[in-house]
Amino acid sequence: MHKNVVLYPWYRVTSDIQAWIPVFFFYFSQFVSLEQVIQLSSIYYISVFFLEVPSGYFSDRVGRRITLLISALCHVTAHLFFLTGGGFEFLAAGQVMLAAGIAFQSGTDTALHYDSLASLGIENEYEAREARAEKYGLYSLSLACMLGGLMASFDLRLAYLLSLCGGLASIFIALQFSEPKHCIEEMTGSFFHVLLACIRRLRHPVLGWLFAALIVMYVMEHVPFEFYQPYIRLLALDSLLTTGDSSALISGLVISISMFGGALGATFSLRLRNALGLTGLIGLAALIQLSIVSSIGLILHGAALLMVFIRNFPMAMIHAPVNATIAPLISTGQRATYLSLQGLSQRLFFAILLFTLSQSVGDVNSVDWPVLSSIITSCLLVGIVAMLPLAVIGYRIRNLR
Repeated sequence: MHKNVVLYPWYRVTSDIQAWIPVFFFYFSQFVSLEQVIQLSSIYYISVFFLEVPSGYFSDRVGRRITLLISALCHVTAHLFFLTGGGFEFLAAGQVMLAAGIAFQSGTDTALHYDSLASLGIENEYEAREARAEKYGLYSLSLACMLGGLMASFDLRLAYLLSLCGGLASIFIALQFSEPKHCIEEMTGSFFHVLLACIRRLRHPVLGWLFAALIVMYVMEHVPFEFYQPYIRLLALDSLLTTGDSSALISGLVISISMFGGALGATFSLRLRNALGLTGLIGLAALIQLSIVSSIGLILHGAALLMVFIRNFPMAMIHAPVNATIAPLISTGQRATYLSLQGLSQRLFFAILLFTLSQSVGDVNSVDWPVLSSIITSCLLVGIVAMLPLAVIGYRIRNLR
């Protein structure tokens, strides 16, 4: 278990080598239309919807180690699909495998971390250790995105090649993990029994409110992620360089800085939680997210990128405090399933939003500012309408303060 605790931050470092993030929109746009690019994103989120909870149950029933190993193998397979295929079918297959990799990792990595610490009798250190691992992972993601953007300025496929290397490194580390013994002993109940038990836990005021709040937070965080690449292209930033299309390079720098901002959020998360309480911390994160979405939805100006730089700050800021609040309220044999159910709901709502947006776009093959502004502004209105009642309810739940 001590080895697990030592290796866990390194696993986060390797699994976060996702150098494709700054260029996926550009890469897909080489082969398919705008409508199909958005549909590919929707395919990813819908695939996670079908895989998220079964993968969490698999983690609770079979084990954390094998689940993380499957996750890494799926990531490697996804990048191979992206590298070898250029048609919609190959890209869609890559998205499905990428979704499988994310789904099998979601909840299981943090569950293995908590279970390993609990086996050593030091679960009280989880919040601080998880915040530290989150910080290291975001530093890794920041560097990977910077390198991915730089390499993609020569060939977009190179970003996926670097991501492939990260997946192979994750396989090596996952093989070194040991299964927390007490976790296996508590794995009881059929899939539907465990799923229903997790759903019933939402009657707990704290868990129910956090579940709903995290859905809205996730959707708002991913709006800039999905659309900042065409935003950068509309800014015509490649005029800053004398030759070539520098959109990939600029995109890599923007997302790299945003991941570094996320690392800062993880660094200050405990201090901010102690000062503001969990409700105040999540409220601050929500205001930052709405400000980011409104800035890129209402104005087309390079100054708006300053807001994109802090895109990851809000969620990184609440990651460890939220998980530290949830983990003790869920039994070990259901923890990964519950966290997967939470992740499933987040991605399902965003998939529905993306699919709706793709239908409104129609047969448009390129993005202009009115189209992009309309898409992002629609997302902003959804976020405001959802967050207002949550703010009122959250203020009334004393256990969140």
